[in-house]
Amino acid sequence: MRKMMGMILMLTLLSACGNSAANSGKGEVPELLEVKLTGPEQVEKNESVIVKAAVTYGDTPVDDADDVQFEVWKDGDKDNSKMIQPKKENKGVYELHTAFKKDGLYIIQVHVTAKQQHNMPKTNIHVGEVKKESSSTEEETSHH
Repeated sequence: MRKMMGMILMLTLLSACGNSAANSGKGEVPELLEVKLTGPEQVEKNESVIVKAAVTYGDTPVDDADDVQFEVWKDGDKDNSKMIQPKKENKGVYELHTAFKKDGLYIIQVHVTAKQQHNMPKTNIHVGEVKKESSSTEEETSHH
């Protein structure tokens, strides 16, 4: 009888702990970190270019991202990519101001870390005389 009472008490305690843990996160769905990357598709050599990354968490602009960096490389030469710190604008917008010295297809990928999430969308810019071919990197988005 004593063992039976002990088991009932133990099961009651365990089930109570399980219920409180299950209810603690009830109804809370984390928002997604979204990054909308915009910029020109075609520019001339040495032309000033602005590429913008609009960062939101749900519907709220993210002005306090942990890290924002633009990675730029010429197509086929990612090993020589450059990481560039953006200029922070208002309402969750971060801007890359740059120019390209050589003709070619360039890939720009922004790396954004905020709200314990990471997002890395890409876009392409054709500089000077380049055939507009579909690249495998065109406007891909990665969530981590």
